[in-house]
Amino acid sequence: MNQMHKKTLLSYIHAYESLTEANMDSLLMRMFSENAYFEDPFNQVAGKEGIRKIFQHMFDHAMSPRFVVMNYMLEDQTAFLHWEFCFLDGQNKEHRIIGVSKVVFDYKGQVLSHIDYWDSGKYIYQKIPVLKSIIRWVNRFFTPND
Repeated sequence: MNQMHKKTLLSYIHAYESLTEANMDSLLMRMFSENAYFEDPFNQVAGKEGIRKIFQHMFDHAMSPRFVVMNYMLEDQTAFLHWEFCFLDGQNKEHRIIGVSKVVFDYKGQVLSHIDYWDSGKYIYQKIPVLKSIIRWVNRFFTPND
């Protein structure tokens, strides 16, 4: 395991777990390369400014957002992070999303790409009343009967 990438990964994890709107630029954004790629179920952007806008949107629309990295794996320049993201909505109801991120570092230790994998149907769409019944129907269609 490349020690530089391990050190960078641990710094990246720390940046996520300590992330606030006030320290976003100094702690997290400095870790991305200028042309870094970021993807999640709702966004696909290239470049630090696009990535920054995604995190600013999170701070603008979620109260008390926080990440906890439960475990990770690093192989060469590629890391996988298993995480939990918690936040409060406008009614002070807590939401939890569990997912995995694939993070690729460049030879200088900056983040080249960060791709999040999590179930938007389970964590978002099933909480919308109209969509909830449709998703329940679709799930029954694909679930074997006993």
